[in-house]
Amino acid sequence: MRYETVAEAYRDLEQATGRLAMIDRIAGLIEQTPVELLPAVVLLCQGKIAPDFAGVDIGLAERLAARAVGTAAGVTQDRALAGARETGDLGLAAERLLGERDLVDTPGLQVSVVFDTLHEIAAAAGAGSQGRKLELLVALLGRATPLEARYLVRTVTGNLRLGIGTATILDGLAQVYAGGRKARPVLERAFNICSDLGLVAATVAEGGPEAVQQIRVRAGNPVRPMLAQRLSSPAEVLAKLGGSCAAEYKYDGIRVQAHRTADGTLELYTRGLERMAWQFPDLVQMLDAALRPAEVILEGEVVAFDPASGDLRPFQEVMYRRRTHGIAEAAAQVPVSLFCFDLLYADGEDLTHLDYPQRRQRLTAAVETSGPLRLATAEVVTDVAGLDALFEQAVADGCEGLVCKSIAPTAGYQAGARGWTWVKLKRDYRTELTDTLDLAVVGALYGRGRRAGMYGALLLAAYDPDNDVFQAVSKCGTGFSDADLAGLPGRLAPLIRDERPARVDSGRDADVWFEPGLVIEVVAAELTPSPHYTAARGKLPDEDAGLALRFPRFTGRWRDDKTPEDATTTDELLQLYQAARRATA
Repeated sequence: MRYETVAEAYRDLEQATGRLAMIDRIAGLIEQTPVELLPAVVLLCQGKIAPDFAGVDIGLAERLAARAVGTAAGVTQDRALAGARETGDLGLAAERLLGERDLVDTPGLQVSVVFDTLHEIAAAAGAGSQGRKLELLVALLGRATPLEARYLVRTVTGNLRLGIGTATILDGLAQVYAGGRKARPVLERAFNICSDLGLVAATVAEGGPEAVQQIRVRAGNPVRPMLAQRLSSPAEVLAKLGGSCAAEYKYDGIRVQAHRTADGTLELYTRGLERMAWQFPDLVQMLDAALRPAEVILEGEVVAFDPASGDLRPFQEVMYRRRTHGIAEAAAQVPVSLFCFDLLYADGEDLTHLDYPQRRQRLTAAVETSGPLRLATAEVVTDVAGLDALFEQAVADGCEGLVCKSIAPTAGYQAGARGWTWVKLKRDYRTELTDTLDLAVVGALYGRGRRAGMYGALLLAAYDPDNDVFQAVSKCGTGFSDADLAGLPGRLAPLIRDERPARVDSGRDADVWFEPGLVIEVVAAELTPSPHYTAARGKLPDEDAGLALRFPRFTGRWRDDKTPEDATTTDELLQLYQAARRATA
């Protein structure tokens, strides 16, 4: 299969203005792809050559990629970098420069060659690795057509960003191999328990949806985390959960999933499927000694604590441990606890279908707790007074609040889903005036006055998972320090787009558009209907209005631990709005 075929699809996807058009185009590419190459192609469409959890990074620094472009085009590295500055994109500069070559017939690339060579580039390490990476990339560019070069350079520098989410690719797979997009939930469930889009693609192509249904949880493949809805009062929580629930402390830390595989390897994954065991060697050693099953998948919250007092410390302190150097020194300065709260797999048995009480019982038996390794505090409550008292105790103990979990026999672990079997009750949710929201940055407005020459406000959006789009809910320019504002262009530069991305639904314009990729935490005075914003539009009494935040403020917390699809959903906003209206009625 020619890589040019993939590149042409990329070009069409960039130009698509609606999600249905994007699904049809990705389905067209899937139809053109031989089954044996399908895993590679769907990964390449995400700008990857392996699932996130594999930890394979093909990203090259722009200067090294520019040097490769220059060598392949017969110009200097500076000329390639100047082209990147002129076009705003090294990929476009590569397309232009390679288009000026004297070669009459550029042979072009095969998908298998591109995929294998990218793996070689990623694997090059140690002395001479930079030269080897350069040599491999130059060889690819030397055979690439100009259009292929555009996307090859964007892929190796981590800037492909076609504006398509996993849900869109799953829709395309369902359309081609599963009888239509109505079958997407089957594929989505499989992806949520294996986190490997290539595996799902290969399975559905070879055996249809019936084969996909046989994909099972297994140690070494992270399960996409179950998420919680939110409500603003204990009475609402109990009413939603059938009058009783297991209320767990909600710790202010980093959610992790620990895997021990049959060969004894123990790895930790963030909720974004990033490997992090190497940053927490103390935690790995502690877990390895305390886990009773030989193979296991366990979830918990890593929290910083004060060794002198035993008090829990805020989120910012545990994030200090997320560093690339000085690991041992950081471990000594910021000791951590792990509060285990779920067990998903043990010695060959998938536990996700079990209800919460059974999983909790299995968790208790699987972990030998001691010192900083503990089980999350949890109690079964059956009345408002009991839930309110536990909430206040959780806050007094340094937690954010509670996660209230259904104890119904039918309430299993819903991987990757935000359902009503888990409900958050946090300090910030106890009043409609201080809701904490995690929102995706989709645009920016230029500043005025003392903010002239920089971004003065960001356009923020909530995620609509049903339609795989980001709906604008607010602009926010308050709460940013001078350092925050100065750093915004650098943080957001890789996400800049010339036009509004196809997955962004906004009723107002922006000076600069961004592909959703950065999530920030904000607080606001209240939610109010607005004709200028699109969040939850069509679900309010005024169907032409969406929800907007009144007096939003950045809390200073960058949610680097969250993908844009983990942002607050439009349904959550709608529920908060409706709860506030009921409270004031």
